[in-house]
Amino acid sequence: MEVSIALTLAACLVLLGNHLSRVAAERHRKRISTTDVQALQQALEVLQFVQKHRGLGGQRDASAATQRLEVAGRLDRLWQEWNGDENRPAMRALWQQVRPNPADFEPHCILIEQVLESIHVLELRLAYQGNPQVTGLCEACRALEDLGRLRGLAVRAANFDTCPLDMQIQMRYLCQRLADPIGGKTLSSLIEHLEQNLINAPRINLAPAECYALITPIIDERLQGIRHSIA
Repeated sequence: MEVSIALTLAACLVLLGNHLSRVAAERHRKRISTTDVQALQQALEVLQFVQKHRGLGGQRDASAATQRLEVAGRLDRLWQEWNGDENRPAMRALWQQVRPNPADFEPHCILIEQVLESIHVLELRLAYQGNPQVTGLCEACRALEDLGRLRGLAVRAANFDTCPLDMQIQMRYLCQRLADPIGGKTLSSLIEHLEQNLINAPRINLAPAECYALITPIIDERLQGIRHSIA
């Protein structure tokens, strides 16, 4: 009888131990997921503001300079707040090189590519942890970067009387990539407007600030949609 009771108690303890282990593992998984979601939200904000810094860097007026300084200050804080291994020292070091040279287009693009790689790592990790809603997130961010590059190039091209050939080629390529029927009428109208008044125009009819103002709302709207998908 005593042996039977002892065996029963032992079995109960084993079952309880297994249950507690599963509970602890689930809590740990949720804690990791929460941390990674927070890091992903921070990465998206870094992406947004580096793209803005690049767009404002192509404008020469005082208003853009003021906005650019505000954006740079926000980015300085974001690098400090961004938790996780994805916030690599190499990215922060590159930002310190980009910050005082806002007009330099390509270094911004290199930095953004590194941020996108970090977003991809977070997407894969969250998907592995059982968060299917993040699937395709990095792809959406890369499509967003096509718009961001278009904005940065358009702003810079608008400083000339006619669009420089190298910028024409890059913007035509980006417009082709963005010319998706599911992109919506707003995006199609934007591309048509840029082609007529900037890219193919005998004489550019848009100011840098106008280009920035035309494209930014579309970028912000799409980014908001990405954020909602992981909230």
